[in-house]
Amino acid sequence: MQHDKHEKAVHLLSMSGQFERAVDLCAEHEDVKITEEMAERMTPEKNSMDNVQRSEILKKIANLCKKQGSFQLACKKFTQAGDKLKAMKSLLKSGDTEKIIFFTSTARQPDIYVLAGNYLQSLDWHNDSEIMKNIISFYGKAKAYDKLAAFYDACAQVEIDEYRDYDKAGGALKEALKYLVKAAGGPPESDIDPRVQNLQNRVQIVGNFADIRKLGKTDADQMVKVCHDLLSMGSELENAVRVGDVFAELVSHYAAVGNYQDAHHTVEQMKNRGILLAPYIDRALVETIYTNVGLPPPETGDAPGGGHVTNPMAQNNDGDDGVDEEIDEDM
Repeated sequence: MQHDKHEKAVHLLSMSGQFERAVDLCAEHEDVKITEEMAERMTPEKNSMDNVQRSEILKKIANLCKKQGSFQLACKKFTQAGDKLKAMKSLLKSGDTEKIIFFTSTARQPDIYVLAGNYLQSLDWHNDSEIMKNIISFYGKAKAYDKLAAFYDACAQVEIDEYRDYDKAGGALKEALKYLVKAAGGPPESDIDPRVQNLQNRVQIVGNFADIRKLGKTDADQMVKVCHDLLSMGSELENAVRVGDVFAELVSHYAAVGNYQDAHHTVEQMKNRGILLAPYIDRALVETIYTNVGLPPPETGDAPGGGHVTNPMAQNNDGDDGVDEEIDEDM
């Protein structure tokens, strides 16, 4: 120690059983990098001392490892100290998804299940079925029904925004409603919960719109009527369905039957609402409509504009920021 050979001093202190002094020396001198071998040397054998004292030494080692960025080693030491929650928070910092899933499955603690579910939601879950299954499984095992409801709501949003698949979105929203009712305590409490009522309304609206496409093949006049009824709902519709998709159904129908005047009028309504055309209607179809009414075609825009559905549940869901806040807590 007098010659600043700190790593050698830590080694000698550990070999002589002076574990606390060894750990304190590591804390005092940041130039000492704790390797896995060093951490093992500083770890007292089981039953070699009081369990509380041994646990405190292990936690000190774990915190030093975490500070140095050795998150998996910190996880191991927190686990040996009996603190699985802090072990999980350290492991989350490592970003090793495979180890995070394995640790969560073996820990079997509700708060750890929730942390894992929150972390997995920050990944590309909608393109990875295994991650999606684990999110559902972990939230379910934790009985975190509010988070499970919000996740199914997010799934519905992806189906709408990415694939315009309102049938699948409706199915996901029904699952969200099932778990939101549980989160609200079940009937009769859930019957008066505004979140449940709002979601019930969205399920109904999405279901109605999903049926429109089927209705267009059997009763076009009724399909047109339902579309106009939906468009008259205002913000209530915008919270469930992309308004541009409803307009697009009408435009496609009118153009298909050669009613270009009504198709043109509907496109103009979209423009007046500030909805860009490109995400909803093909450029070629717009040109055909305007050519047939003797007008130059408008700019269609390159990205979705007004009329996008908002997702109040998903906005409250835990994403990257939420996970960072949880795992950055002072340990």
